[in-house]
Amino acid sequence: MRAPLAIVGAAVGAALAGCGSLAQAPYDLGSGDANYDALRAATQTCQAQGGQVRLKDGFDGRQMSSYQCVVGKPR
Repeated sequence: MRAPLAIVGAAVGAALAGCGSLAQAPYDLGSGDANYDALRAATQTCQAQGGQVRLKDGFDGRQMSSYQCVVGKPR
């Protein structure tokens, strides 16, 4: 009886541990010109992962590398 209870306890612990890791590290959107089509495609990809596209501090937004996809809770 104890072995199945230990397995259930381990599964619940693993599930709860996953809840604490909702935030992922932000990632850059790549290189090239930040035109409408490129930003739209990158935004759709980012949103599919539950993220938002944000302009990095101090960047002008002309290049795709000026943006990053932030997924989950901000750290």
